[in-house]
Amino acid sequence: MASLDPGFHQEIRSLHQEHEELMAQLDKLDSALEQMVCYTEVLTDLAMANQATATGKWIADWLPHHYAHEETSVLETMARMSPELASFAREMKRQHSEMRVRLEGLRDHIAHIGEQGNLESAVADLKREGKDLTRMIRLHMATEDKKFAGLEN
Repeated sequence: MASLDPGFHQEIRSLHQEHEELMAQLDKLDSALEQMVCYTEVLTDLAMANQATATGKWIADWLPHHYAHEETSVLETMARMSPELASFAREMKRQHSEMRVRLEGLRDHIAHIGEQGNLESAVADLKREGKDLTRMIRLHMATEDKKFAGLEN
């Protein structure tokens, strides 16, 4: 891959830094979700609910820009390199779309959690949805980072 433009390698490094920044936010969201406690109609740890809300909003606002950067820089270039990399790029873009939808669902769930009739159940659902989404994002980033690292060597 020595023939690749040096800008491509800089984009990979830039995306890796963005992934590290996102990992820190995912850790904060996971921690806040884990620490949310709800007992029959009383949300007992409002600070954790507020942290989950703020972190979820940050991720929901930041992630689409990251995906756009990744898709227009590295994934577009990869798609032109080989059929296998084109397939990889298509799959990553598909996952980006799926994660956008799931992220918006989580964001909506967080925004309207106080409106739920059974708050205890709503908090349990939010925690499950949030953990599922953060796990999905982490796996996605690990897959990308592994493929990007292979291109760097």
